[in-house]
Amino acid sequence: MHSPVTDLIDDLSDLDDDVRDAAKAELIAIGEVAIPVLIETLAENLWDISDQAADALAQIGSPAVEPLMERLQTVGRHHALCISATLARIGAPAVPALTAALSDIDEEVREYVVRAFSSMGADAVGALPALIHALSDPSEEVCTYAAYALANIGEPAAAAVPALTEKLADDSERVQHHAVFALERIGTPAALEALKTLV
Repeated sequence: MHSPVTDLIDDLSDLDDDVRDAAKAELIAIGEVAIPVLIETLAENLWDISDQAADALAQIGSPAVEPLMERLQTVGRHHALCISATLARIGAPAVPALTAALSDIDEEVREYVVRAFSSMGADAVGALPALIHALSDPSEEVCTYAAYALANIGEPAAAAVPALTEKLADDSERVQHHAVFALERIGTPAALEALKTLV
């Protein structure tokens, strides 16, 4: 038996834009009750439906953060990456929970977290100390996305310059390239001075 929420989820795949938009608006208005079903819908293979579910969750905002974080640690990779992207859309309200998860023992969870931060832009500035620490993570993926997140924060990430400078000599060329990119984007005198060592 379908509930009103699952009927609205079905409407997200309707061919009529107005029907889809109305369904999404109703799901946002329903709020917390719709969150579990919307999170499951993120795993939908049709990108448009997954994207609309992500948009609804982002607009619901803070109440969706904890349920998303719980599912992030238990689902398969495709679903987890969709959850990560949704947390990035939520932005600043998701930063404390994501920051706490950066100490997770599971390498993939840490990767999903830094991927979220890397898509968040300036909103990730609240995670600056954790992102600097993540540059020393044993995982190449975590280091790479941490550097990318710092690049997307830009100049407010100036405190990361010493740690990024160390990464210019990292064993991984990918990490090195992202450290260079981050220093360029931060662009402070200290960051630009660090880049001169590459010449």
